[in-house]
Amino acid sequence: MPLHRFRSFMPAFTMPAFTIWKSFITLNMAARASLLLYCVLLALVSANLTVVLNLPLSLAAPAPLLALGAIWMCLGTRHALFTCLLTIGTLGLAVVALVLAAPAWQVIADGASGSWAGRMAPIFVAALALHACNLWVATMDAGEHGESVESIAQLIYGPGILSSLITAVILCAGAILGLELLARNGDALTLTRRVLERGVIPPLTLLLFFWGVLLLLGKWWNGRYLRRALTRWHAAPSAGTPVAAGLDQLARNPAGLDEGLQLLWRRHEESWLIPRYLSWAVPVLGFIGTVLGISLAADGIRRIIASDTGLASLSSDLDSAIAPLGIAFDTTLIALSLSLVLTLTLALVQRGEERLLATMEQRVREAARGG
Repeated sequence: MPLHRFRSFMPAFTMPAFTIWKSFITLNMAARASLLLYCVLLALVSANLTVVLNLPLSLAAPAPLLALGAIWMCLGTRHALFTCLLTIGTLGLAVVALVLAAPAWQVIADGASGSWAGRMAPIFVAALALHACNLWVATMDAGEHGESVESIAQLIYGPGILSSLITAVILCAGAILGLELLARNGDALTLTRRVLERGVIPPLTLLLFFWGVLLLLGKWWNGRYLRRALTRWHAAPSAGTPVAAGLDQLARNPAGLDEGLQLLWRRHEESWLIPRYLSWAVPVLGFIGTVLGISLAADGIRRIIASDTGLASLSSDLDSAIAPLGIAFDTTLIALSLSLVLTLTLALVQRGEERLLATMEQRVREAARGG
């Protein structure tokens, strides 16, 4: 390139780069850290996908580069940046879920996965880190976008349902592949047999259990964020955070105080619909497995009674006939055990959130009376 053309090209390149850098440094430390962490995690996920699928490593570069370009375009507004990060992170989790679900389903259907399933551990860890980063960014977006009661209600509502479901698929597939690996090494054979050799109901129970736990962990995280914001606002009512601004809006508007508090309590009740359904659905799946196993065993015994085979084959026929009873008992055992953990976690998180809302209402009403 001639020197005069290079000089004319430099301003056209340096001005956008300078604008991007200027927008980047105006972000707070948490936003900058989340942006950089997202780029690193997306690069790790892309690289691990190429390794797992035996693809050229060069194919891992376009995904983080395109994501980085989309992020740069959203640096002007914080909400647009967070929305872009959440969208890209959810898409990355969906790709990982599809890749992990293939060998996990192979284990359920055929009893063994392919040889490449053993290389899933790095991408599994990277996907969990990406979900944690998603949760962090979603909390910042809800807590820092807008200065109204609606931002507080969004935090109370909890994490994204779709993102939690996708991550639950990843956890369920990872658990299935981990149990298969233990069975190959001769460890935990009883547990592996109860989960992997009883049809599709135990894996589906695991999926619903992980989904419920992820939703509850997200609500606990948002409650922790709100509790810290409420403590800072109570100590310094002039704190310049959006959550504090929303609490101030409630306290300085006595006419709309009851309506605003009712909105928060209503969002609290709505946010527990899916976790409560999952805590109910997990044991119900176990009972469905019980009915299915007993039904299959009854059919087998009826076939033996109707047959005219001799006593020589009666033992083997009876053994195969009562084998489905393992489905009946093991699915119920797994479902009830997981239901105990999920219900206890739900009760603890719900109690903490109700205490938080009661404390928030008390302090807002005290501030309204004092104002």
